[in-house]
Amino acid sequence: MGFFLNVGGRPASLRAALGFPLLGLALLGAACADRPDPPSPDQTAPPFELLDLDRRTHRLSDFAGQVVVLNFWATWCPPCVEEMPSLQRLEDLLGEDGLKVVAVSVDERYTDIPDFVAEHDLRFLVLHDLGKRVSRRYEVFQFPETWIIRRDGTLASHIIGARDWAAPGSLEIFRDVLE
Repeated sequence: MGFFLNVGGRPASLRAALGFPLLGLALLGAACADRPDPPSPDQTAPPFELLDLDRRTHRLSDFAGQVVVLNFWATWCPPCVEEMPSLQRLEDLLGEDGLKVVAVSVDERYTDIPDFVAEHDLRFLVLHDLGKRVSRRYEVFQFPETWIIRRDGTLASHIIGARDWAAPGSLEIFRDVLE
């Protein structure tokens, strides 16, 4: 005789009562099994392909041999807005040394981005992550978040939150990766 539970007013065997939650966990586990590992420093940066504001396609591989500052941001994010001018200064200061700022907007409406870029006189590359596919791959959970990618395509560091990228302390981050 099996052990019985009262489920929804009707007796059910323990096997049946536990079966549905276990089935749900098994399905969840199967769904997560195909999910790639989250990125971490010293791993190869996850590849991506996104459109710029002129609807041209750009891939991470396009920047091979450069240090990439991959910044995830949004026009509605006050800390993002605050740090944008310093990202421009960073590229102005270190661009000739091989540094490339790539700002990935997660805005839902493409139409919000070009006016923002023009208003803030941003000349670095801005891409649009419609549907947040790339930001999810990089496990971005707050804005701004920035990944520094070495010339060889590996992840050097992950910075969460805004900063003044042109400040002396911030510039120190790039001394080693630009050599």
